[in-house]
Amino acid sequence: MIAKLAKDIIALSAKHGLDTCGIPGGKKCKSGRSGHMLQIFLRRELCDQFVYPAFPFGVPDKKRDLPLSKYLCDKAPIEGQVRITLNPDVFLRATYARMFTFSADPTYHGNRPNFIKELKELLEPILGDEAVREKAAKGIFGGKPPDWWTPEDQSEMAAMPLARFAKSDMAEDE
Repeated sequence: MIAKLAKDIIALSAKHGLDTCGIPGGKKCKSGRSGHMLQIFLRRELCDQFVYPAFPFGVPDKKRDLPLSKYLCDKAPIEGQVRITLNPDVFLRATYARMFTFSADPTYHGNRPNFIKELKELLEPILGDEAVREKAAKGIFGGKPPDWWTPEDQSEMAAMPLARFAKSDMAEDE
């Protein structure tokens, strides 16, 4: 089942223009620009607890460690990098953290909402099973999930209307 699911995911990726050249038999995306940007937003009151200022490669930047929230409020323009510690207690709650992506390839970027929809359909046998979600949560949390966690499907709560996704008029290279 897992091998077939993996093949189906790769085929779905290629169908929507995602670069699969790193996979045997895969191919480059149409534009040749396979890069992606991920933006992560945390509630402001969580920054001091889960984010630290950093130099490239994650080396802590002690000069900006004020706490970070003070630096962000006092400085303009804001410069430098940060690292976010991925804590499941935060990232599994849609009201605490949000992630947005942008794809450099216009074909995949335009197809991404449909790709995600079809990917969720492919994963439904796994994600749609409450017992499997509970087993996954136990693995993520290293045993018993926290008291706030519940095994029901939370897709609708986390969903965002398509209008909230960034629109792009990037033109294809001629």
